[in-house]
Amino acid sequence: MLPHLVHAEAYDAIDPPAVLAQEAGIPEEQVIKLDGNENLYGPSPKVKEALASYKSYHIYPDPQQRKVRQALAEYAGTTPDRIVAGVGSDELIDLLLRLFVGAGDTVIQCVPTFAMYATFTHLVGGKLVSIPRDETFDVDVEAVCRAAREGAKVIFLTSPNNPTGNLVSELAVRRLLELGAMIVVDEAYYEFAKQSVAHLSPQYANLVVLRTFSKWAGLAGLRIGYGIMDPIVAERLLVIKPPYNITVASEIALLASLMDKEMLLSRVGNLVQEREWLMGELRRMPQVTPFPSSANFILCRLPQGRGRRVYQGLARRGIFVRYYDTALLRDYLRVSVGLRHHNQALVQAFQQILSEGAT
Repeated sequence: MLPHLVHAEAYDAIDPPAVLAQEAGIPEEQVIKLDGNENLYGPSPKVKEALASYKSYHIYPDPQQRKVRQALAEYAGTTPDRIVAGVGSDELIDLLLRLFVGAGDTVIQCVPTFAMYATFTHLVGGKLVSIPRDETFDVDVEAVCRAAREGAKVIFLTSPNNPTGNLVSELAVRRLLELGAMIVVDEAYYEFAKQSVAHLSPQYANLVVLRTFSKWAGLAGLRIGYGIMDPIVAERLLVIKPPYNITVASEIALLASLMDKEMLLSRVGNLVQEREWLMGELRRMPQVTPFPSSANFILCRLPQGRGRRVYQGLARRGIFVRYYDTALLRDYLRVSVGLRHHNQALVQAFQQILSEGAT
């Protein structure tokens, strides 16, 4: 067993509704799941139709992802040679680190942020450098530059950032690109923010933009993401990835989703409206400080020592949100934006718990 993996810690993944229901002692259909930033509308009806009508599940998928890459290129406004699809954007994070990071090489992240960067960096034996964000959770560009000049191989930026919901400016990305390290901009929530740096890809061979169908298209359970990058990097990823990583079911769902993208994007618009409604309700609670978000979730700060108790109070009511038991976020909860009835139930439960002392 490799020494650096002997004590490796698992990613703190979320549980499925059946497990949550058992924990809360309620029927599964009563669970309100607001902990995974999933799209509670679900996938396009065209996805279900396409999956039901497909006849060749016994045939392996295309290892070169030809149809998928062509369709994604058209959607993203680029060319297929710049596209690689993965089992969620998680797989692409893993592959990029395998491609660029050796034992002891430096990887930079800006915390708090998506924990998968740390997980995969440790798996490849890299040295993780975590740069704290400022008081409004913006990236400290100067601090990142100082750390990167000591030899960073990869810098992860998340826009909108998970769990804080804020964007990274194009100016900041351009400045960091000039350092020469691989800059990976994770745009998992792009459709909710409508701000991207993907158009910079032709100018910078050291830029990779990651996206996913988990959030906007409701395909979290089918695990499909993609990256936009320099063709040389894309070609290498296609070589080192598992040959049949994108299942035929995932391919069918992706293609069907893109055939129904107008409807799916209208749902995104509805969720953005729900986000603003929920933000307004949370702001009216004197003990809750919600942070502005460009994604499909809102990070909330609670009074000192109340984060875990409020989380537990919500869970007892069958409402599950994300609680981070870390020094940076101990008194924070991240709540995914659901449909109106989910959001109303969350607001009502928040009010009850805070008024009763988190009982």
